[in-house]
Order: sequence, then structure tokens, then C-alpha cells
Amino acid sequence: MFNKTDTAKSGDAKNRASMISSQKITNGRVQLTNKPTTEISDNYPQNQADAYFKRLSLDTKATILAIAIGILPVLGIGAIAYSFVNKSITKQITQSQEAEAAGLSDKVNRFMLERYGDIQVLSNSPFLTNPQASVSTTTQEKQAVLDGIVEAYKAYDSVAFFDLQGNSIVQSTGEPLDNHKDRDYFQDALQKDALVISKAEASKSTGVISIYIAAPVKDKVTSQSIGVVRARMPLKSLNEVIENYATGHQYSLVDASGKVFLSSQKQFLGKEAKAEYPSLARLLADKKVDSFTAVPKTYNKQELVSYVPFRKLDGLPDLNWQVLLSTDTAIAFEPQRQLLWIIAIGTALTALIVGAIASWLAKRTTQPILNATAALTELGKGKFNTRLVIDREDELGVLNAKINQMAEQLQVLVKEQELDIEGAKLLADITLRIRRILKTEDIYQAAVKEVQQALNTDRVIIYNLNPDTWDGIVVAESVTGNWPKMLGVQIDDPYFQERYLEHQDSRVQAIANIHQDQNLKNADSYIQLLDKFAVKGILSIPIFAQEQLLSLLIAHHCETPRVWQQPEIDLFQQIATQVGYALEQAKLLEKIEKAKTTAEQGSDQERQQKEALQQQLLELLNDVEGAARGDLTVRADVTAGEIGTVADFFNSIVESLRDIVTQVKQAATQVNGAVGSNEVAIRQLAEEALTQAAEINHTLDAVDQMTQSMQVVAENAQQAATIANHATQTATKSGQAMDLTVQNILSLRETVGETAKKVKRLGESSQQISRVVSLINQIAIQTNLLAINAGIEAARAGEEGQGFAVVAEEVGELAVRSAAATQEIEQIVGNIQRETSEVVQAMELGTTQVVEGTRIVEEAKQSLGQILDVSRQIDSLVQSISTATTSQVQTSQTVRQLMKDLSAVSQRTSDSSRQVSESLQQTVEISQELQETVGTFKVS
Repeated sequence: MFNKTDTAKSGDAKNRASMISSQKITNGRVQLTNKPTTEISDNYPQNQADAYFKRLSLDTKATILAIAIGILPVLGIGAIAYSFVNKSITKQITQSQEAEAAGLSDKVNRFMLERYGDIQVLSNSPFLTNPQASVSTTTQEKQAVLDGIVEAYKAYDSVAFFDLQGNSIVQSTGEPLDNHKDRDYFQDALQKDALVISKAEASKSTGVISIYIAAPVKDKVTSQSIGVVRARMPLKSLNEVIENYATGHQYSLVDASGKVFLSSQKQFLGKEAKAEYPSLARLLADKKVDSFTAVPKTYNKQELVSYVPFRKLDGLPDLNWQVLLSTDTAIAFEPQRQLLWIIAIGTALTALIVGAIASWLAKRTTQPILNATAALTELGKGKFNTRLVIDREDELGVLNAKINQMAEQLQVLVKEQELDIEGAKLLADITLRIRRILKTEDIYQAAVKEVQQALNTDRVIIYNLNPDTWDGIVVAESVTGNWPKMLGVQIDDPYFQERYLEHQDSRVQAIANIHQDQNLKNADSYIQLLDKFAVKGILSIPIFAQEQLLSLLIAHHCETPRVWQQPEIDLFQQIATQVGYALEQAKLLEKIEKAKTTAEQGSDQERQQKEALQQQLLELLNDVEGAARGDLTVRADVTAGEIGTVADFFNSIVESLRDIVTQVKQAATQVNGAVGSNEVAIRQLAEEALTQAAEINHTLDAVDQMTQSMQVVAENAQQAATIANHATQTATKSGQAMDLTVQNILSLRETVGETAKKVKRLGESSQQISRVVSLINQIAIQTNLLAINAGIEAARAGEEGQGFAVVAEEVGELAVRSAAATQEIEQIVGNIQRETSEVVQAMELGTTQVVEGTRIVEEAKQSLGQILDVSRQIDSLVQSISTATTSQVQTSQTVRQLMKDLSAVSQRTSDSSRQVSESLQQTVEISQELQETVGTFKVS
């Protein structure tokens, strides 16, 4: 609030203010609690709490009520919002996980459909169904075809063809296979005469858990079964497909018997799913999509589990598999905990903000007086740059303005005294050093050196003039740094002669920037001369001796342009004047020396004149000695001759010093007078304030007794009216916010619906692309098999079919590349379908949530409407009660408060006035010390 403060004294002032406030509160408490108590009530804790609340100060009660009014609506609305949003988030999370589980089942279904198509194409291959082609094709060529299928699709680790007895006729590269007649899938394929997919089981040859896909191979001519072709697919191939989809969740695939045959949790493999999740038994029986929370036996953390059965695809046997997708509830329901934290933190911040505002309002009333006290303390210490911020127009604002005005006057006065004393001292020192020199050249050199140091400039020169030819030369110079030297330089410029020689006056020329000064706009040659010596700013003045222009004293600032200040110009002018006097003195002493020489060579008359001259010099020296002791009333006798001139010059110097000392004394006397007058006025103000405060206190006691009986009823009615009014306003604003929310949600619902339709159409288009890609894939397989058959026929034709064999080989390579490209396209389309399905599901969930949110907001709006009606009724009743009681109390309470505030202000004004008086007393002591210092000089 002000620039400088003393921490200790400011703290003491605050402590005194707090002690006064505490004493008043304590006195108030004594009056409230001095009622006799003769019995103890049954509800003693409640009475004790009521008594404690009544003993609290008014600002504390207001703070408690403000916090309660601010927190209770927030808690109520927050609890309702948390309940509704909690249900919505739970439903959203459950539906989202169920949608992901359904997408996972579709992904596995499409993958198995592709494998189903692979075996169908293989079972119809000509080298298996055509007897002639089978005989003409070697075993190595058939094995090469099977190896190509394994290498192309990466899903199988073994493909083989068995006869009806289960013996291996041809197989892909690997361990030799034994008889497979006893395999379940072998017998099922022959008995059902259709393609079969086995359940997951361990391979007898490798021990790896795999799924077998088998199909009967029929003779192309007789349509009779001649064998079985089967492909073995390790579960890791299926696991790779699922891992790329089910990120962030634990997944399990359950077969028709209810056992887990594939899972991201190894401990679940081979176990009964309903044994791990008892709640799953009903869902397995009904095959209904649903979600539940449970703690599995092998995993000691609660999970959110979604169950989705596989749907049957056209062209694919019913796998009768199920998907279990689970997520740790600590992760799945993290948004709910975050919501609870947000509501709790918001409530806490609201309470803190309301409490801070109430506390701030209480402290704001006492802070201006403390600031004024601290500012006066700083002024009493002599820190006159202390200022108070004036941000009010009442009596305290006027007091702050007066304190600032007094501080400014004291600061200006002290600054002026310091500058005057410092300037006078500096001028006296320079004058004394120059006057001690008796030669003209030495005077010039000492003058430029002293001026250069006093003005802190880069170069000072003296340009000596020839009175006959009006040309001249630089005879003395003091330069700093590496700036060019001008000693001995002649200046012959028309502007220079016009400015300084034709107009012989004592005016000072101050040029801040030679390139911007209007007086030099036509002096190009002179500016070029100054640029040669790196001059930026000029300060010059003529030096006169006996009313004759002798030379110029010039100061150059070379580093940057310089704005010359008025005190610098005044000092420069006074030094030039003293240099002129010194030159006159030097010339006079030269004449005296000449006269002395002439006197020594002359007659007795001349010797007598010399003795008289020496006597005059002795008298003059006696006068100078008196001035050196501080007696400024001495005057030297002015006689004819050179000694008289020196005496006259001495008298002018003493007169100047006498004027300066007289001004300082007058200023100190004015300060003492002003401070003394202010001290008396402030002391009178403090005494009157004390008297006024005592009278106000007597009146205040009478008003307290009159209003005490009505205060309790009025306060209760007023508090109830305020609370009811706030509740009504809050409910009204909430209703308006609910209307806006409903409108925004309806707009969002329409937008999400349109977007969902467009994305669903995109998903349908991608499904058509998937079917086309599957068809291309089958064509590629058949092309590859056709190329193999063509190669076999070309080999059979011998040399004549070599060209055809080359073409068949190229066609086979093209078919392999087409199959590989088709798989890449299939993966891309699969990703597009999966992502499109997720977007559609998310939008459907969003639409469902928007509808649910609309319903919730409508219900909340209706509830708020009911609350608003009840609040208005309560507000009307309470307002009638409050009006009846407040009309009786308001007048007396207003008078009581005004008188109480007036008493406090009077007390603080008295304390502040006393402190101001002490500070002004210290100012008087400082001014007296200044007077004693100046009093050493005798001026009258």
C-alpha cells in the first residue's frame, strides 16, 4: 500500500489494532455471558453450542453463514449429479465392453470363415480329385502345392491328404504323420460328408494345442469319397488375431463344453468357465449377452466381465464358441472415482473462496488506518519518499492525501536544501582551487579539468580568442577515453563567428543533439567539424574579464547525445564567471608584479607606494581570514587601484555566500514553523477526537440497551429470509441452465444420429469389399492350383511344353503375389470394419447416453421446479416475518452501528494524530540540527 515500511513498527501497529479489537470483543462477550444460570438443561451440548455461536463476532458469524449457504446447494446438486452421472457412466462402460466383445467374436468368425474357404478350395483341387492328374503329378509336386498353402497363409503348420483308411498320401514339409483313422475330425468328415472344424485339442505328434479343419475329397468322375484333406491350425495363429484387437482387456474363448481353450490369462486355460465365474452358468444356458462383476477364483481382484456368444455366419458351421472379455474394475470405473474427486475438490474450493471473501471484507475496514500509521512511522524515520495509495473519497482518503502532501513538501524541501548545499560546496571548492592559481595557462587547465569532473562529460576545452583578428585556438583541454584531442585546433567557421563573436553576450548555448538542433540547421560546415571530433552534445559559454570577451568554455559529450539539466547549466555558468574573475585576478597580479619590479627600480616615492600596497594587501588578507572562520559580515575596503578591484571581487564572493546561507536558514526556519503549526493542530485534533469518542461511547451504551431485546428475533428472521432468497435464486438459475442443457443435448442427439447413419453405410460398403476380397482370394488359390496342374501337364509334354511350363510358372507366381496382396487388403479392410464397427457402436452408445441424459435433465428440471415453488413459498412467508421484525430494529440498529463506527474512527484518528505529532517532533529536531550547522556562519 505504500513504498517503504518498517516491519517492526508496522507489526506493532497491527498488534495494537488487534488488541483493541480483542478487548472490544471480550467486553461484548462479558455482557452476553454475564447472565446467571441456575439449572442444567437436558440438551446441554446444544445449549453450549448456541452459547458459543452467540459469543462469536459478527464477521465470524457472517463468514460461517456465507460458507454454509455456498456449500449446501453445491453439495445437494453435486450429490444428485453424481448419482445420475454414476449410473450413466456405469451403463456406458458396460455397453462399450460388450460392444468390444461382440466385435471380437465377429473378428474370430471372419477369420474362421476364411480358413473354411481355404479347405474348401483345397478339397476341390484337380491334383486330388482328378485321377489322371493325381497319377501324373509326382508326390514332390503335390507336397510343393501344400507347402505353398502353408507359406502363403501363415495360419497353418501342417496340411495333409489321407486315404479312406487314414494313411497319409501327401503332406506338407514336416514330421511324417501316422494313421489318422482314429481321429474324431477324420470320422466326422466322412460320416457327415461335409467340412468339419474340430474343437481345440493337443496334437499327438507335436503336443501343440491346435484346431483341425477337415473336408472329404471326392472323385471328380464318380463323386465318391476317396480321402480326407485336413489342415492343422495352432491356437497361436488365432491368438495373434485376437491380441491385435483386444487391447487393454483380458479375453477368453470358451468352447461348446464350457471350457476355456484360449485366453490371455494362462491360468484359465482348460478350466471350466462357470467354475471361475459362478454367475456365468445362467448366461451359458441362456446364451444371452450380458455383463457382471465378479472375483475369479484364480485372480483375487474384482473384474467387470462381458459375455457374448458367437453368432452363426452364412457358409460357416456353428462353432458354438463364446467370448469372455474382462477388465479390472479399478481401471474400468476410474472415471467414477475421478468424478467423486472433482466434486469433492470443487466443494472444498468453493468453501475456501467464500471464507476468503468474508475474511477479506472484515480486514478491509481496518487496513487503511494501519497503512496510514505505518506511513507516518516511516515519515518519522526520515523516509520522505513514503506514499499512501488513495483509493477512496471518505475521511480516510482525505487523511491519506494530507499525509502524502506533507511527505511531498518535506521531500521537496529536503531535496532543495541538499542540492543547494551540494552545489554551493562544489562551486566553492572549484572556485578556491582556481583562485589559488596565478597563471593564465594554469587557470585554463585547472578549469577544464574541474568542469569535466563536475559535469562528468567526455571533453571540456577553452577556446582563446584574438581580439584583433577574431580567430583563435584551443589552449586547454581535458578529455577522457580515446576520443580525438582538440588541443591546438583552430576554428574558422562563419556560423561560429556569427554565433559567438558578433553577439558578444553571456548566454549559455546548450545543444542536446547537434544533428537535431534547429539553430544548427544551416551550419553544415560547423557540424562536419564537430563530427570530426565525435561531438554529439554541446554546452558552451563566453568568458569575460573586465567586460571583455577573452575565450569560450565549451563542454562536449561524445558518446551519446545529452540533455543538459538546469542545475548543470547554472553550475557551468557560475564556473565560467569564476574563471573570468580568476583571469582578472591573474592579470591584476601580473600588473602588481610589474609594479613591484618598477617600484624596486624607482625612487623612495615608489617604495612608499609599494609599502602602501602591501599594507592594503595585509588588510585584505585579514578580511579574507575572517571569512574563512565563517564570518560572512566582513567587507574589504574598496580603494583605488588594483587592490581595490580585488577587494571588490572578494566582497562579491562573500555576498554570494551570505545570500546562500541566509536562504538555508530561512528554509530551516520555515520548516520549523510549518511543522510546529501542524503539530499544534494535530494535537488539538487528537484531544477533540478523544472527547468525542467518550461522548459517543456513552450514547452507544444507551442505544445497545434499547436494541438488545429486539436483536435476537430480527437476526433469526433476517438469516432465514436471506437463506430462502438465495435458495430461490439458485433454483431459478439452475432451471435456466437445465433448459439450455436440454436444447444442447437435443441438437447433439440429431448430429450424432446423422453421423451414425453415415458411418454405418461406410461399414456396409467395407463389408461388400471384404466379400469381394474373399472371392478374389479363392480365385487366386484356384489360379495357383491351375498353374500347378498346368506345370504338371507341361512336364508331361516334354520339350514341346517347356514354353508353356514357363508361362504356368509365371502364372503361379502371379497367383501367389495376388494371394499375398489379397491378404494385405483383407487385413486393411478388416481394420476398417473393426474401427467402423467401433465408431458405430460408440455413436449408438453416445445416442443412448444423450437420450438418457435428456431424460435425467428433464427429471432434474422437474425436481428443481418443485424446489423453486417450495422455496418461493418459504421466501414469501419468511419475508413477511422479517419485514415485521426488521422495521422495529432497523432504525436503532443503524444508529447503533453508525455510532460504533464513529467511536472506532475517533479512537483511531486520535492514535494516528498522536503518532503524526511524534513524527513531526522528530522533523523539528532534524531541522534544528540543520539550523545549528548553518548557524556557524555569521551573516548579520
